[in-house]
Amino acid sequence: MLRVTSLTGRVTVDAPAKVNLTLRVVGKRPDGYHDLESVVVAAGVFDRLAFEPADELYLTCDDPAVPLGDDNLVMKAARLLRESCGAGRGARIYLRKRIPAGRGFGGGSSDAAACLAGLNALWQCGKAPAELTGLGARLGSDVPLFFGSPIAVMRGRGERIEPVSARPTWHAALAWPSYGNPTVSVYAAYDRQSPSADGRPGATDILKFLGGPAREAAPSLVNDLEPAARSLRSDGVSVRALLEKAGAAAVGMTGSGSAYFALTDTEAEARRLVGAARAGGVEAVAVALGELQPVEGGTS
Repeated sequence: MLRVTSLTGRVTVDAPAKVNLTLRVVGKRPDGYHDLESVVVAAGVFDRLAFEPADELYLTCDDPAVPLGDDNLVMKAARLLRESCGAGRGARIYLRKRIPAGRGFGGGSSDAAACLAGLNALWQCGKAPAELTGLGARLGSDVPLFFGSPIAVMRGRGERIEPVSARPTWHAALAWPSYGNPTVSVYAAYDRQSPSADGRPGATDILKFLGGPAREAAPSLVNDLEPAARSLRSDGVSVRALLEKAGAAAVGMTGSGSAYFALTDTEAEARRLVGAARAGGVEAVAVALGELQPVEGGTS
């Protein structure tokens, strides 16, 4: 999913957002994580990371809300790769943030993957994608996803990635409220609800609809975390309701929320839904799915 560009003394990486078209929770592991099955696709909204040589590791970001300390996943990725390469190297890392945090788009994980890929190129570590994927798994559940194909089936706690050769023909309107959802809180709420098997479609059922009209995929847009996510902010705006009122036929929640997506067959329809969502007071952007090019609001 990552786009890496190397120039003399500088490497840039475009780190895409992801959308969980489906997400099923299939069990809970002894380590406390949940076993998942999800169909995940790249979406054309990008953070951009730039890397230049330096004597130590430095991180700056154009979004003042992003913490720059040791807990930042980008810094964790940089230190992990430096340790793995066995050399005391440094870099100045510039992060241009466009993927909103806490909405289910995986921006932090994508940035961590981009850092591994970018510094691997800058420092000429020579690590293969499989090695970077293994390092990414040590950083977070979603990180390995971003070393794979633009659409994939994700299993386990996120570390088992199976590429999908087919590509969706859809565009999408992505929309999110002013607040994010803490992932840990959503899973805690899910566990409190004690959900049981409900006969809804499996996570991979949507794959047979990839080449067809968006409307036909609507029954397969299942996300087991949605009731738990909605329970956290009963006073919050209903993004799903905004999109459906505007005529969206295929709406789903990505990740643990708080963002939703509406699948469309055309860019024009995605843009129309974006306008309706913004009129309803939420942020929104139109994207192509499975293509690593922005339609609106991404970086290029």
